[in-house]
Amino acid sequence: MSGNNNQMSKLLELEGLDFSLSDQPCDYFDQDFGKIVEYKKAQQVVVANNVKVAEQKSPVIKIANDVVKSDNDNKIEVKKVNSTFDAISSLAKRNIFKNPNKKFMSIDEIVSQAKEKAQAANSLEELKRAVEEFEGCSLKKMATNTVFCDGNPDSKVMVIGEAPGNHEDLQGIPFCGDSGKLLDAMFGSINMKRADDYYITNVLFWRPPGNRRPTDEELVMCRPFVERHIQLVDPKIIILVGATAMSAVLNMKDPVTKVRGEVIEHQFDFMERKVDNFVVFHPSYLMRQSAKKRIAWRDFLKLEQILKG
Repeated sequence: MSGNNNQMSKLLELEGLDFSLSDQPCDYFDQDFGKIVEYKKAQQVVVANNVKVAEQKSPVIKIANDVVKSDNDNKIEVKKVNSTFDAISSLAKRNIFKNPNKKFMSIDEIVSQAKEKAQAANSLEELKRAVEEFEGCSLKKMATNTVFCDGNPDSKVMVIGEAPGNHEDLQGIPFCGDSGKLLDAMFGSINMKRADDYYITNVLFWRPPGNRRPTDEELVMCRPFVERHIQLVDPKIIILVGATAMSAVLNMKDPVTKVRGEVIEHQFDFMERKVDNFVVFHPSYLMRQSAKKRIAWRDFLKLEQILKG
């Protein structure tokens, strides 16, 4: 019976129905949980209205969804473009035909170049410069800034997220938008400040178009820099923010709900010792699923005890 009770407790916890299971203070990162339902309904209305307005006003959406009509003399067929990313890919393919003599590197060649540049860096400053000079990842050509790090480089708490968003791309700082503010509040709930108590970066240094999920190829290209980054910081513990960061760093495919809130001891090939890892929900996920902030709150209380130990 105890096994069934544990399963039921976990189910209630994930669904946000276990209010009686915790005696901890319930500020949940200073959110008003009495207004969750109203907020989510209002948010859905705003999103729907924004989509309608965008479809009416945006020339990009209009062009992307238009099909050129054929006339009597010339029949023209245009393939419908479904996204900005598809449009960019189409332009890239056309560019190949315009530049047939241009040499394109294979993934293996790009990764080999990244490894060489990463290993040559003997400090965080040199690694940052190597990343900024790296031309192997095409995302860089569409990004405003290379987003390398923030926080205290002398801290032994290293936070690794997914990729820059719009605000991060414009400012060149990881987690500086709305999700960054929530992440700061999450750490603030256990009295940790970015400037003093942790160091933060991403597994990708440039914003993917439309904030889409990074591709496996992009993650592989940047991995040598991420590994060298971990080597140079030499953290006591790595906080992995979200599924993409967890997968890229630990090569784990488990859902965050299964492994979050627990210490994962991992032996990296590039480290002489094992390193503790701690997986947490991505703040952008918590902004969409506000009820899960209760679970994240507990995870950070557990993290506080781990850091004190």
